[in-house]
Amino acid sequence: MLLSGRVAVVTGSTRGIGRAIVEKFGQAGARVVISSSKHDAVQCASRELRAQGIQCIGVPCDVSDRAQVKTLLDNTLAEWGAVDIWVNNAGVSGPFGYALDVPPEAWERVLHVNLFGTYYGCITVLPHMLEQRYGKIINLSGGGARRAQRYLNAYSASKAAIVRMSEGLARDYKDHRFLSINVLEPGMVETDMLTSFEAVGPAVDALKALPRVMRIFSTTLEECTQLALRLASSASDGVSGKVFSLLPRRRVIWRLAQATLKRR
Repeated sequence: MLLSGRVAVVTGSTRGIGRAIVEKFGQAGARVVISSSKHDAVQCASRELRAQGIQCIGVPCDVSDRAQVKTLLDNTLAEWGAVDIWVNNAGVSGPFGYALDVPPEAWERVLHVNLFGTYYGCITVLPHMLEQRYGKIINLSGGGARRAQRYLNAYSASKAAIVRMSEGLARDYKDHRFLSINVLEPGMVETDMLTSFEAVGPAVDALKALPRVMRIFSTTLEECTQLALRLASSASDGVSGKVFSLLPRRRVIWRLAQATLKRR
């Protein structure tokens, strides 16, 4: 029960990686807050977690709206009086296509959800964590943080910016040793977001290679939630401003070598 007595908020947590994280945190003893922009999905997920014996509440929230993020914090404090862990997981990929084929509004939407949503989460919960002298912030990034992903220009830009922003926040508050602000890069996890791209233009043909790419570079939900649990627990005390990747370079090289040998 690594998180016994802790309160954790996870945005974008009615499905996929976020849902797996709240379940892992709840099983580890935390009281958790389910959140997404869809009210019905929030209520359904909350009922399912409570049926598992996990203490949780559901709070609908569109993270691209700063006022709604503030309401998410306020409702959590009203219910449980504290927030110890905040996971900025909510994100969208945007259309899969050449930059000029993606409508500017769709490009902007990716930045509003991924980058601004993460920023709003951080600046909203930080004052509370500073006051209570304890807090763990985990920001989800992605492959675009290390190298731009082709046909995912906005997504790559948002995920790279999340890393720099997280590192900057950690440096700003490095004297507060009770704070941990870190980045989790889960790699390619087979979730709805990864398997249901909205392709535009000729880039649609590139999606045919996705199953083969997934076989080489995929990671699992279990790996992701185990790492999230470590970052949310006392194991990360005194650690801040770091990027934790489930697909480090040596693992990529090893898998590419295996795939090459199999082809031969």
